[in-house]
Amino acid sequence: MTTFRDTAVSWPGTRPDRRAGHVWVVDDDSAAAALACEMCDSAGLQPRAFRDAVSYLGALRGPTAPGAVVLDWRLEHELSAALFMATRQRYPTLPIIFWTGSELGSLPRMVHHDPNVRVLAKSGGSAEFDAALVWAFAGGANRGGPGD
Repeated sequence: MTTFRDTAVSWPGTRPDRRAGHVWVVDDDSAAAALACEMCDSAGLQPRAFRDAVSYLGALRGPTAPGAVVLDWRLEHELSAALFMATRQRYPTLPIIFWTGSELGSLPRMVHHDPNVRVLAKSGGSAEFDAALVWAFAGGANRGGPGD
């Protein structure tokens, strides 16, 4: 199994506002967010957790972007479709990992057909999560910055 630490990471076309190794985790379940951050940290990445949509959207409007985002599909009182669309508006090719307890087939086509998205079941285990991190940071996703 290849892990993030074993992978040579290259960032073709990366703009200076893109922070290699930084992962933003959006999950309103504190235990799930802590687990995702722990797995990112174990992979040598720098996670930052957001427990609600408002704080994530505020950071998204800021001057820096993460290297990847981990989104929970079902946030308290809402779906993360709006967060996905806001992220795509600002960063069209940013790797997004949907890490969800929802039925994987229930996510909309816009998610499943986006080449820069991976959809994972929370029950899938750490190997699947690690593989998605490798995909996100080792060239599996297109690279680009704001407005691409």
